[in-house]
Amino acid sequence: MDKFVNSFDRTRLYYNYSQGKNPHTLVFLHGVGSNWTIWKKELDFFQGKEFSTLALDLRGHGASQYHDAFEKYKIQYFSRDVNTILRMENINQFSLVGHSIGGGVAINYVMRYKSVFPSSLILIDSASTYPFDHNRLLNMSPYLTHFLRFIASHPPTLHKHFLHFKDVDLSVNGIKNDLHLISHLLHFTPLRSLVRALDNLEAYVFHNQKKIDTALHNLRIPTLVISGQYDATVPVKFAKMIKRLNQDAQLKIIRGGHHTVMVEKPEQVNTTIYNFLQKQVLLKSLQN
Repeated sequence: MDKFVNSFDRTRLYYNYSQGKNPHTLVFLHGVGSNWTIWKKELDFFQGKEFSTLALDLRGHGASQYHDAFEKYKIQYFSRDVNTILRMENINQFSLVGHSIGGGVAINYVMRYKSVFPSSLILIDSASTYPFDHNRLLNMSPYLTHFLRFIASHPPTLHKHFLHFKDVDLSVNGIKNDLHLISHLLHFTPLRSLVRALDNLEAYVFHNQKKIDTALHNLRIPTLVISGQYDATVPVKFAKMIKRLNQDAQLKIIRGGHHTVMVEKPEQVNTTIYNFLQKQVLLKSLQN
């Protein structure tokens, strides 16, 4: 079901929520410049297994509200948005599933919110630190990074040329329908949100790296880290870094996968997550 909610600062957020027979909810957090549709294969799979699912558009993405102000894209605001939705829907049994910067949002969430806390954490193509040089956003060339920041800082250009790129379908079928358009959107849309979210994340990590490392080291919930073997945006070394911080975490490298491994290899990703969740259920039943 498609829903909207006003967050703590009145930002209008979109999310897709499906209640299954299993009250445990998988909360999907997409990466920067993307939207909730990137999870369509995962939503179909886990809804078929009778899980409840919730996939949102992060602020400044998809059908959620955009902002001009730089400070509106703080990582703390993203995680607070997630908390707002969970409280609105009265969801208490859930796992956070984050891709790329969505994984950063999930990590920030477990650092900040203890009363509405996930039972497990699933990080896909994510990092515990800022994975790019300042002049190489998404590991692109310095020239292209400069171009992105220039366009993002000139609203008239954005409004004239990129206004209509809102909730573009980034699922496998959506990509097949218009590969040329999607290949551009994955890097350029929405520019304002992409650049400001990443620059905010860089600043946050610079000031809080020790706290992030400590939080992951002390995390006592089951954690699954998935990485595409050939991910050039957030390489495998960052997944291994999370594993070193939290030695209890399970690490799975998907052969042949790149940065959007859940789109490229949905069967392997879904099976890995499902087996991870089933193991949780088994351990819980043994404890009881």
